Amino acid sequence: MMNLSMMLRPAIAGAFMMTAAAAQAGENGESPFGALVPGEGAEETYVHCAACHSEMLVAQQGLTRERWADLIEWMVDEQGMNPIEEPDYTLVLDYLAEHYNTDRPNFPRN
Repeated sequence: MMNLSMMLRPAIAGAFMMTAAAAQAGENGESPFGALVPGEGAEETYVHCAACHSEMLVAQQGLTRERWADLIEWMVDEQGMNPIEEPDYTLVLDYLAEHYNTDRPNFPRN
């Protein structure tokens, strides 16, 4: 089984990098949140997650609410991510659990 460190290695390697496509998305009429599906909490999720890695890394995951919470805690404790304060924390966690859960309803197909 792959450990959390191995799962996030691509995110760590790409820390502080944002793609040109994500930066230009709002200008082209696309979602300003890149690969993230629209919904309550999408903006907060994009702001907190894309600060260190591509939003595509988020969109490719399929985790339970508890695993998302554990992953956020790990990023804060081990990777130096700034803690997400309320009410953003609940918005982000609710958004991730709804849109990127184990059934992966919004897994990017392209």
